[in-house]
Amino acid sequence: AVVSTQSTGVTDLVNGDDVEEAHDQHRSYVVLRVCRIFRVIRVFKFIRHSQDLILIIKVVGHAKKELGLLVLLLFIFSVSFGSLMYYIEHATNPQFNSIMQGCWWAIVTITTI
Repeated sequence: AVVSTQSTGVTDLVNGDDVEEAHDQHRSYVVLRVCRIFRVIRVFKFIRHSQDLILIIKVVGHAKKELGLLVLLLFIFSVSFGSLMYYIEHATNPQFNSIMQGCWWAIVTITTI
């Protein structure tokens, strides 16, 4: 839907039709984006008043090293096992048509277990 709207807007601009309407539509998207930003800021204001969320933020802050190691190991294992599964399965299983599909399989498998 977004691509078709953008392509129509480009076609109108090329043809010279409804340039002002396309500009107004772009302006309305900007207003929606600004509203989303305010919503995120409002969530950050809520964090100040919640002791539980402050505690969670402190715990995550103290465990940066361990969480970084966890993400690194997840990346290494998913790339390794995803590549391995692609090379083993791509001839017989059409779901493994790329290494990225194998990596996705590995991430889902690792996080499920």
